[in-house]
Amino acid sequence: MFNQKITDLERDYFPSYHTIRFQDQTVPNLAVQDHFVQLTVKQGKDLTAKQGIKVDHFRYGGQDDRQIVDAFYNDSTSESSPLFVYVHGGYWQMLDITHSCSMVGPLVRRGYRVAVMDYNLCPQVTLDQLMQEFTNFLNWIFEYAEKANITEIHFAGHSAGGHMLAQILNAPELVTPERRRTIRSLIFMCGVYDLRELWSLENVNPSNILGLNAAKAVALSPILWNYTDAKSWSFTKFHVLAAEHESMTFIEQSRVFSQVLENAGFPTSFKLMQGYDHFDIIEETASDDSAIAKYLQEILKL
Repeated sequence: MFNQKITDLERDYFPSYHTIRFQDQTVPNLAVQDHFVQLTVKQGKDLTAKQGIKVDHFRYGGQDDRQIVDAFYNDSTSESSPLFVYVHGGYWQMLDITHSCSMVGPLVRRGYRVAVMDYNLCPQVTLDQLMQEFTNFLNWIFEYAEKANITEIHFAGHSAGGHMLAQILNAPELVTPERRRTIRSLIFMCGVYDLRELWSLENVNPSNILGLNAAKAVALSPILWNYTDAKSWSFTKFHVLAAEHESMTFIEQSRVFSQVLENAGFPTSFKLMQGYDHFDIIEETASDDSAIAKYLQEILKL
C-alpha cells in the first residue's frame, strides 16, 4: 500500500477529491472536473480560432473508432521541426482529444510540432488491448517522424496517459535503438504505475470495465516491470512529475516509479510541482508564463 495511513482507498485513487480549489462549491470534486472539461475544450478551440495554429488530422488505426492523431503547427513550423507527443488521461475510460490540447500553443509558438493522441476507451476495449493500441500508435508516430526527417521527439503522458507512455519502454522490437536516439525526453505527469490496488476499486474500475484480474494488474504495472536495457536510452532524459495537491498514494506512485527507473539506470528526475493539483497542472500548460509551462520549457531547453 502506497499510503499506510489510508482509511478510504477508493477516495485516495480519485484525484478530484484532493484539490484545494472550488471549496466554496457544494461538491468540489465534481466542480474541479467540470472546470477541467470546459476549460480544456475552450483552450483547444482557441488554437485554430484565435492563435493562428493549424491542425492536420490522421488515423493510426481503424476507420470508425478513436485511433486518431491531431498534429498542430503554424506557418513557421518546418516539416522537420522537433516533435512533441502528448497522451491524455482519464482513467482509460474518460476524456478525448478535445480535452488534450492545452499545452499546444506555447510549444508551437516555440518551434515545435505537437501531436496529440486519442484512443479507444474502456469498456470498448480492455486495458490489455488498449496497451496494444498504444503500441500501434508508437509505430505510427515513429514512421511519421521518419518520413519528415524529424530527429528530435519528446513524449508526455498525463495520469492514465502516463501509464500508457511507459509502454514505450516495454516494446524493444518496435522502439529500436535507432528510434531511441531520437527521443530526447519522456515526461510522466501525475501517472498511475501500479494497478494492484486500483483494479478492484468500484469507483475506478466499475464492473471491471478495464478487463483486469490480479494477474493482469501485475502484468500491466510499469512499476513492476524488469528494465534491463537502460544503456540504450542514454540520449533520453526521464522526468516524473507529481502535483502537490494529490493524494499521498498518487504522489508516492510517482516517486516510487521514478526510483525504479533510476535504479534501472535511466537518467531520471522526480519533481513535486508545488501549488498544483491533478487537473490544473494540465490546464496551466496553456499559459506561457505558468510554472508548469516554464518547467516544460526548461526540459525542452526553450
